[in-house]
Amino acid sequence: MQKKMFTKFTTLIQHAVDSFAPNLSLQEEFIHHWKAITNYFIDNKGERGHVEQTQIPGHLDQMMRILQEEEVMSLESGTTGPCLEYVLQHKLMETLYTLGRTDHPPGMKQIILSFFTKILSRIKHPLLPHINVHRAVQRLVKTCGEVRAAPTEKEEIEFLCTVCAKIKTDPYLVNFFIEAPGKSPDKGRPSLPLMVSTQPTASHNLEFCLMDALISLTSSPDARISVKACEGLMLCVSLPEESAAKCIVADTKFCLHLTEKLCQLYQDLPTVISPTDIDSVDAKWGLDVFTEREDHQSFIGKRTLISFLSWLDYCDQLISVANPLVACALSTSIHVELLKGKMQPLILQTCETGAIMATCYLTRCLKTVCSEPLLTEFTHFILGNETEPEKPSESVHKLRRTLIERCNHISEEVCLSTMKLFDMLLQKEDAHIFQNLLLRNLLGRSYMKSHAGSQGIQDSSGPKESQDGSGPKESQECSGSKESQECSGSKELQDGSGPKELQDGSGSKELQDGSGFKEPEDGSVSMGTEDSITESTDTLQVGGGTVAASNPVKDGVSCKEKDKQTEDRTAEDSQRKGDTVSESSQDKAKVETQIQKDSAYVRPEVHKVVNSFLTMLPEEAKSSYQTADSGYDMYLRDATRQFSCVEHGSRSWKWPSEPVQMEQYKMDVFYEGDFLHMLLTRLSMLLKQTYTINLVLTSVISRVALVPHPNLHEFLLDPFLPTASNVLTLTSVLKKVASEIQVYLKTEPHFSDKLVVARKQLLGVMDTMHRRPKAFRRFDDQSQLEAIIVIEEFCKELSAIAFVKHHAAVTRT
Repeated sequence: MQKKMFTKFTTLIQHAVDSFAPNLSLQEEFIHHWKAITNYFIDNKGERGHVEQTQIPGHLDQMMRILQEEEVMSLESGTTGPCLEYVLQHKLMETLYTLGRTDHPPGMKQIILSFFTKILSRIKHPLLPHINVHRAVQRLVKTCGEVRAAPTEKEEIEFLCTVCAKIKTDPYLVNFFIEAPGKSPDKGRPSLPLMVSTQPTASHNLEFCLMDALISLTSSPDARISVKACEGLMLCVSLPEESAAKCIVADTKFCLHLTEKLCQLYQDLPTVISPTDIDSVDAKWGLDVFTEREDHQSFIGKRTLISFLSWLDYCDQLISVANPLVACALSTSIHVELLKGKMQPLILQTCETGAIMATCYLTRCLKTVCSEPLLTEFTHFILGNETEPEKPSESVHKLRRTLIERCNHISEEVCLSTMKLFDMLLQKEDAHIFQNLLLRNLLGRSYMKSHAGSQGIQDSSGPKESQDGSGPKESQECSGSKESQECSGSKELQDGSGPKELQDGSGSKELQDGSGFKEPEDGSVSMGTEDSITESTDTLQVGGGTVAASNPVKDGVSCKEKDKQTEDRTAEDSQRKGDTVSESSQDKAKVETQIQKDSAYVRPEVHKVVNSFLTMLPEEAKSSYQTADSGYDMYLRDATRQFSCVEHGSRSWKWPSEPVQMEQYKMDVFYEGDFLHMLLTRLSMLLKQTYTINLVLTSVISRVALVPHPNLHEFLLDPFLPTASNVLTLTSVLKKVASEIQVYLKTEPHFSDKLVVARKQLLGVMDTMHRRPKAFRRFDDQSQLEAIIVIEEFCKELSAIAFVKHHAAVTRT
């Protein structure tokens, strides 16, 4: 305090003396202040007082004021005034650097750093291109970050960020801060940028002093200094200069430093923590103040978790704006050091608790990552690089195979954590995820029944056969086909039986007793009873078009007209059946289009698809109408919103609008792939699984069904698709589960009442024990009841997805 008062007092005296001095020009006044500074060092060599006790800060402030006034008074822009010319010609910047480097008197470095920051930021004239400026600036940059937690850190980071901002406006200036190691800047470099571009790119061949200083300051204990340094790094790595990008990657510790810090923070994470707590933490890079008291008030380890996720978020943001060369290098470094070096051993360990924690951390990391290069590395780490069709139990990538196997693990916690990882994967916009998990076994369309007769297909999707389930008719329709012995594909759709491994000898009741959809003569559609799409005046916006939510099956055309159009198309297709695709065609797209035209299969109308899912369960197994909670409108809104996001994200992948049949993906014996096989297998065991598992499972399948690829769409959401023998489809699995429910409800007394009570419990409108009727106080089959409720809602969700995707395609064309 005394030093500041003394400084102010002496400054006032100096101003009073200056007021009596004769009027001087700006240049003369500038030179006066400069000589006052140099004379101090000549006359006070042994002085050890702090710089604040001298007139040096005041003289430098006056010099800065004069330079600004001179620039304002200048008539011609871009010209240097006499004072600025004096600075450049007499190498004042280099002299000031020398004074600041010695830090004599104490505190001189802080004053010099502030002066450099002011002159670079306030003077509009470009100074850095001048050799007497950039040479001094470069040398001063090298002094920054030398001492950790130094008293000059605040001034250092302000100076460095000012330099970064100047370089950002003119990226070519970055070459002034790249030099060969050991080269003295005093010897002069009249063509330094040219020298940098001609240097070889071998490791440790160049020095990037600006990056080195910023990297050092990122480790500052002062969070504000660290954040500023990180911002400076983002400016440097985003420069388009290729020479700078190569130097950052090959000749600095940039990638190593960021990756090592990320690995260290990962190692500090708690080994035991609730998966719910991991998912609930919201961490973004920046100045997040978090005290130790708040840490214990929430859960132990939250502080370290936030630190790790915040640094990962910073790396992700940096990669998103970085030069492609730098982004690729940093992403690869994170893949090698963090994902493979730290995470993979923990995920693959045999200890269930440790594997669960590692999987939850990986899921949370995946949720944070948004940049394309880093997301690609995460995707390839989890799934591998394979895109060719896979065969059963022949997955090359160990981690992918292990994770899919864990979805069938006996431990519910292991299964849940792994399924949530795949659920998060499917939310990411990366084409490789869908190609690797879902599409590579479907692009050959090997699931289709070969040479299916058009009449047989048409009949299999008609309402008459669906109502009576007549077996002889189906046999007669198939007898005319050369492949009549393979009619099991269409038979499954009529009698409710699934593939051999899923058959249990019982058919689907709704298809046997006529409780399925009915098509009256007036062209309207009855979509069941309680679960029908309610007739309301609400409308739904789908793909830019307005769709009546009350009647999603008409599509502006009566069912009779649609059936007539379908018959006409079928007749035309039958006439073209003998035509062959010319093998000499050079255009692959035309060949694929011709394949579609020659196909005898006619897609069913959307109302038939919707009705098929809504009538999948027997009426006795439905309970939503009894609680006045149909919820179909909600499913329509959710499906519209979700499909819009998914479609927008996949637009750049150029997926076809119609199913394709690609030769390189054809298989002699169709296999849906490990991931789809796992989902369908688990769905077939719905009645034997817990409510939590079933919720996550159906959520993942719904997310898969939303994917706007035509091959995947027809494989999952076309109940009338003629499939090859023993092909496992979503429809066959749902019919198998519906058959099990049919058998179960016949043997269970008070089934309907218990089902309503179970639904009310799930909705929270009835206590688990105390408000339950005495006869139903104990439900030994509680999990089965909850599973039936889940599949009822799941079928409504699938019907909504099919409806929304259909209308999106219609409005798109």
